[in-house]
Amino acid sequence: MNRKKAILLLTVIFAAALLLRLIPAVIAAGFPERLCRPDTPTYLEPAKAMLEGRFSGTGRAPGYSWLAAGMMWISCQYHILLLAIAGAVFSTLTLVPVYCCTKKFAGRSAGMIAAALLAFNITAMANAPMLLSDTLFGFFAAWQCCFFLYFYRRKELKYFFLCILTAAAGTLIRPINLPWIAPALVMLWLMPGVAWQRKITASLGGILIFFALITPWMARNAASGAPWCIDTNTGAMLHQNGAMILAEANNTSYEKEKRSIIAEYDRIFKDSKRFPDERSREEWKIAQLRKIIFQHPFIAVKQHFNWHNILLPDAPALFEIAGLTQSDRGTMDVLKRKGLLAAVNHYFEGRWYLPLSLGPLLAVTAMIYLGTIAVLIWSLFHFRRRWYLWLLFLGLAEFYLFMPGPICAPRYQIPALPLMCMFAGAFTVMTAVFLRHKIRNKQ
Repeated sequence: MNRKKAILLLTVIFAAALLLRLIPAVIAAGFPERLCRPDTPTYLEPAKAMLEGRFSGTGRAPGYSWLAAGMMWISCQYHILLLAIAGAVFSTLTLVPVYCCTKKFAGRSAGMIAAALLAFNITAMANAPMLLSDTLFGFFAAWQCCFFLYFYRRKELKYFFLCILTAAAGTLIRPINLPWIAPALVMLWLMPGVAWQRKITASLGGILIFFALITPWMARNAASGAPWCIDTNTGAMLHQNGAMILAEANNTSYEKEKRSIIAEYDRIFKDSKRFPDERSREEWKIAQLRKIIFQHPFIAVKQHFNWHNILLPDAPALFEIAGLTQSDRGTMDVLKRKGLLAAVNHYFEGRWYLPLSLGPLLAVTAMIYLGTIAVLIWSLFHFRRRWYLWLLFLGLAEFYLFMPGPICAPRYQIPALPLMCMFAGAFTVMTAVFLRHKIRNKQ
């Protein structure tokens, strides 16, 4: 494919991606509740406080609130619409690093296929206008993936430092990126073709860059009465992940265990002498969660591998934006107890024609997953030369699928999609080349 055709096709892909994301954003802007989740106020309230010259909360990382504050500064009246449009734009711009790294990794055709797969991915589309941090974080995660792959190909330290800088910026949006510095260093030290002296330089420089960017915010939180952390939402894992572990251990429901833990909060935190500030409350929650994990280690580890929860395409979000379905109906509990089909039937209230109407988009999701699996299997047959592909998958995709733990949502897969789309794009081109070669041999 020549350059002009490639540019034209890329323009069409980007335009289609933007349109598919802007339409639901504009439609739902008149119904803000459709773009919200229970977490949404924890981002918007700090943004409002910023405009008033104060920002005393420690409950969330500041990245998305900064974006929300910017939209509110432009227009308080239309900030919901502006935020939804901003999400659509960031989601579309995520195609840029996906195309760039795939082109570097497997060629221009693979890059266009990878970009198209992400453009028509249901989860990316549906969550683009949502008033949550996932899409913004996904944008930074895509550049993080892109820079690391450029470093893998070119072995130039500037790309590793750019990767770490982007990862640190992403940490200020979603703290799940905080531990990513560890797999980054593992991938660095196991990378072939890089002298150990340069690995030492990259490690020290990367650690310095990473913590130089996030430490000031952690210090600010500590000065505000919280632990040294990006946010104090980590403690909420007690009534989320902890409740899910206890539900399986006690053979009860997730909702029951969650209500029990929250009732314990209400009772024990009344003791203002024992729990005078956010730090003491957060430390108690984390200690209790750690206790539950140590009591049920096998269940905790097993639930981290419930990939079917996080890999489900987020069709529900798309229908909720359209006003055809509603969230928070206990579907997660049904999924946990009765399985996928029962959960789909429960959520859609028997209206199977709704998910089936998304057949082509569901096929795109299947292509991404099957392409990723195929590349990993192919690499096993060429393990001596391609073993590093598994390390890339573990560090740039599986990390984000594993970290959420027992409580996860389809939108948590967004930071893993860039590498998965890249693998799927590469596999599609490999398959096309193989078939073309077979046809020519027969002729």
